[in-house]
This record gives sequence, structure tokens and C-alpha cells, in this order.
Amino acid sequence: MDNKLKKKSFCKWGKENIKTNIADVIDLTTKPKYVCQKCARVARRKSNVCDPYGLTKKKKKA
Repeated sequence: MDNKLKKKSFCKWGKENIKTNIADVIDLTTKPKYVCQKCARVARRKSNVCDPYGLTKKKKKA
């Protein structure tokens, strides 16, 4: 994967970048830790969303 893409928000990825790096998109969105407050995209890395909001784990009820 292009290191520049890892540090870029998904909003700024072009269609061709998504098509040619779909395996990386899947990797960067698996087990998301952040959601963008503008576009609702999710990502594992804070740098991949433009307005990050940390997701927290909810406790399971017994």
C-alpha cells in the first residue's frame, strides 16, 4: 500500500485509488475505532477520517 494513502482521509481517496487498493480499504476499515462526524465513514486509523470521533466498546448486559 502507498504510505501516502494510509495517512489520507477516505474522503480524499479518488475512485481509482479505491479500486486499485480495495484490499487495503478492507484492512483499514476492519474493526473500526473511529467514525467521521461529517460523512459517517469508519476507519481503524484516526488519520483515515476527516472529523474523527472515537468509538467506544459498550459493555454487554449479563
